[in-house]
Amino acid sequence: MRLVTNQEMKEIDTWAQNFLGIPGIVLMENAGRGCVEVLKRYFKLNDLNVLIICGPGNNGGDGMVIARHLKNQGSNVSVLLLCRAEQLKGDALLNYTILKKSKIKVLEVNSVLKLTEVFTSFPADCIVDAIFGTGFKGKPAGIYKKAIELINHSEKFVLSVDIPSGINGDTGDFEEICVVADATVTMCLPKRGIYLFPGRASCGSVYVVDIGVPLDLINHGYPWVIEYEDIFNLLPYRPPDGNKGTFGQVLIIAGARGFSGAAAMGAIAALKVGAGLVRLAAPNSIINPLEAKLLEVVKIPLPETESGTISPEAIKTILPLMEKSDVIAVGPGITTNEKTVEFVFKLLPMIKKPLVIDADGINIIARDISILKKIKAPFILTPHPGELSRITGLSPSNINKDRLGIAARFVREWGGILILKGAPTIISSATGEVFLNPTGNSGLASAGSGDVLFGMLAGFLAQNLPPINAAVCAVFLHGLCAELAMNEDNNEYSLTAGDLLEIIPKSINFILNRKYE
Repeated sequence: MRLVTNQEMKEIDTWAQNFLGIPGIVLMENAGRGCVEVLKRYFKLNDLNVLIICGPGNNGGDGMVIARHLKNQGSNVSVLLLCRAEQLKGDALLNYTILKKSKIKVLEVNSVLKLTEVFTSFPADCIVDAIFGTGFKGKPAGIYKKAIELINHSEKFVLSVDIPSGINGDTGDFEEICVVADATVTMCLPKRGIYLFPGRASCGSVYVVDIGVPLDLINHGYPWVIEYEDIFNLLPYRPPDGNKGTFGQVLIIAGARGFSGAAAMGAIAALKVGAGLVRLAAPNSIINPLEAKLLEVVKIPLPETESGTISPEAIKTILPLMEKSDVIAVGPGITTNEKTVEFVFKLLPMIKKPLVIDADGINIIARDISILKKIKAPFILTPHPGELSRITGLSPSNINKDRLGIAARFVREWGGILILKGAPTIISSATGEVFLNPTGNSGLASAGSGDVLFGMLAGFLAQNLPPINAAVCAVFLHGLCAELAMNEDNNEYSLTAGDLLEIIPKSINFILNRKYE
């Protein structure tokens, strides 16, 4: 589903009203009713005590619609309006008038003292945050800041309307304070700030509700947030009469003395996602340890340097292997030894098959980024912000502040597909596609996690997926593995790359069996 900025959503609202002829009051009615449907996922609404805190804008108007529909469902509803009624305009004012005529309690609160008194006297089971919408910028102050503090200290279930109040809908940033929600219901299309950190951490579970605008007329363009259904549709078909040639052959070039683990995990991951055959080319001195770890992988010993890294002489061994491979994947654990750097710079322009470059492969490219222009094959780069910093000269903190923009600009200049790892991971192609991945957790921030992703990418490419589709599938499922690993026996502190390898089959089953529905 397309991610929109606040301005883009305003334009859609205006277009829906002026061109399609859908009145704003109808859009607001649909938004409020959608929020109530989400609350039904969490509570039986009859006799539910709900406190709805409304601001002066359309977000507050949504809250008033919610109040009316909850009342019809048998909930005990009170509305706190953080302004005078005379300040309301348009559809929010109309819904306030309807509430008053419906004899639903609306308390106008215009002082911090009064707000605290009223808030603490109401026995709420659930609080609806309808204070600020996605267009809010700056720092909450006065009665608004106090309302957010009271909500956050209430220990009640909190549902935020469109976005937790205080978060910038475009950037995910907030100043000093924002509502910390258990669930966020956003309208029509998801907003960027809901999926970008730091705001994402305060949104809880995110739901997108239909407000009546025809989705097929507006759900085009990028960036796009990846959804479970996308992965179901992208997973490569497995013909029942297929063989290992049908499902592709991967050549992984990885490892050095002391770094056999990275090579091994990449090779196993490629097999776990369905590659037919994986060859692992590694320095001769680590082949014996790899033989003990990898029963299903073909091991190719390479000439090595005195330090146990890949030597330039390895080119002679690699060239015939590339001819019979469908995918070439290079980088994990190869180090930045000067002779290995020489090997990589000789190798990359010779590759004609889809290519994945990761880890030390990226660190080597950082020495002369112009090598990317000499690569003739479609390629995928998989840097984390530190590695991208070495290539671009931008600081990791600046990269994280504009992950979407920097990823898109990088591929426009240098080509290929960029997977900018982190929270959230961004996938961007030179043809203008930009995807944001919503899966994963902090357990992925551990050694070896990237090697697993590297192998998954190679495995999907081998099955003839277009590079952008392979990237989307691998990144989403890699994050899903981390989520599915969370159980009574595991947690985000203890998650390891080995755990991810074990859960790859479970993540694919989760999609194939549509357990997300």
